[in-house]
Amino acid sequence: MTRTVVYEQPLNERIRTFLRLEFLFRQAAHTLGGTSEWDTRSSISSLLAILEILSRADIKTELLKELERQQTSLGRWRNQPAVDLQHLDGLLDKLAAYQERLHGNTAQLGHALRDTELLSGLRQRQTTPGGTCEFDLPVYHHWLQQPAMERNAIVLDWYSQLEDVRGPVALVLDLVRQSTKPSRQRAERGFYQSALDTTQPYQMLRVLLPSDAQFFAEISAGRHRFTVRFLQPQANARPVQISEDTDFLLACCAL
Repeated sequence: MTRTVVYEQPLNERIRTFLRLEFLFRQAAHTLGGTSEWDTRSSISSLLAILEILSRADIKTELLKELERQQTSLGRWRNQPAVDLQHLDGLLDKLAAYQERLHGNTAQLGHALRDTELLSGLRQRQTTPGGTCEFDLPVYHHWLQQPAMERNAIVLDWYSQLEDVRGPVALVLDLVRQSTKPSRQRAERGFYQSALDTTQPYQMLRVLLPSDAQFFAEISAGRHRFTVRFLQPQANARPVQISEDTDFLLACCAL
């Protein structure tokens, strides 16, 4: 089976933020548990980026709103024929459980981690290119010399304190992605345009291409319409739009 590459475009600021958080958590998962100093550095760098997002936006409020909205949307399916009620109830229970945990957390998400002495010092140096190297932060250099098992235990504990963010974000995005099956479309001379029904709660656009395609998708979207251009990379110039018609899979995700 040919592997596919997915290009996603968020259609509102809430989903845009959730996608960035998901990206950072997935990036961290790749190096968490690694034994080298560079694995630990990478995991902590992702953690600091997550904390930066949490400090700029009221993620808790946005998550609670989205969890409530999805519960309402999914609840409407209860009386539809051929619905797997056991699966539906399981999803509703998960959404409600995350909502309850967020309500029970009275502090700002990530607040305790931001007050951690080591992470606080790292955050101050993070905006300086190379600002966390040995001579800038000898305390960090010293800390990284601990046995890998000890470092990993500490970093994993830090990430566990953000599970109230990672868990609901992952579930919300998974439900959005599964809300619509991709349909086959054709882009004439590498260009596709379509209108968006403003009465539908569209959250995300997804374009699926085979992994061996020699071009990529560039998606632009507004409130009423969106376009997809298929561009071919150039060695030393800007990408150019392909000239031939091409088929692709498109999912306009609404939940």
